[in-house]
Amino acid sequence: MINQKKPNILFTTQLKKDRLAALQSSGFSVEAVPFITFEYVIPAMWISQLPDKIDTWIFTSKKAVKALKPAINDLNVPDHIFAVGSKTAEKLESLNLEVTIPDEYNVAALAKKMKDLDLRDVVHFCGNLKAGDLNKLLGEGTNLTSVEVYRTKLAPHTLNTSNYDGIVFMSPSAVESFSERNEVNGTAQIFCIGTTTEEAAKEAGFKDCITPEYSTLDSLTESIQTYFN
Repeated sequence: MINQKKPNILFTTQLKKDRLAALQSSGFSVEAVPFITFEYVIPAMWISQLPDKIDTWIFTSKKAVKALKPAINDLNVPDHIFAVGSKTAEKLESLNLEVTIPDEYNVAALAKKMKDLDLRDVVHFCGNLKAGDLNKLLGEGTNLTSVEVYRTKLAPHTLNTSNYDGIVFMSPSAVESFSERNEVNGTAQIFCIGTTTEEAAKEAGFKDCITPEYSTLDSLTESIQTYFN
């Protein structure tokens, strides 16, 4: 029996040790090379930005939940809290918050659900690089306040992309950072966590991207396994 070479997969973000081990045990050679870094804004810097009237909180990132955690007891929790993605919802539920998730894990589905409920005074806890244009999607009549609770910084560097069979992007900012100094020679398959990231990848010139139905790391892992197996 001939030993086949393990597919070499590049993740352009940091992976937890257990996730890295699980992928490697599934028959892949995996490298995690972060192309972005994060820093959190202390609550004292953003609490004053919150409007007096709020009926909805929105979270499109687990990192926004982490940034909110130290201040949760000092905040008035609104009647409606939305999360894009099950993992983000789990982080909020761990703070004893009741959360609603849109049927599809994207900003457009979230905006539709909020319109159906006629929610008007909305706070989006986000990073400096917001996912999607919520203001445009929600339309007139909605008072949207974007509160920056963490910052994403690009960390570009050069790699030999011909060494990889697959390249994985978890955010549009990772695509931007990677593209500053790297090109894909056409042999590596591109994987994206969600549609917003896929759009950024296509704008950067990456073709035939594979994006799972659900924007979760588990679904993304399944897509990688299905493609190479």
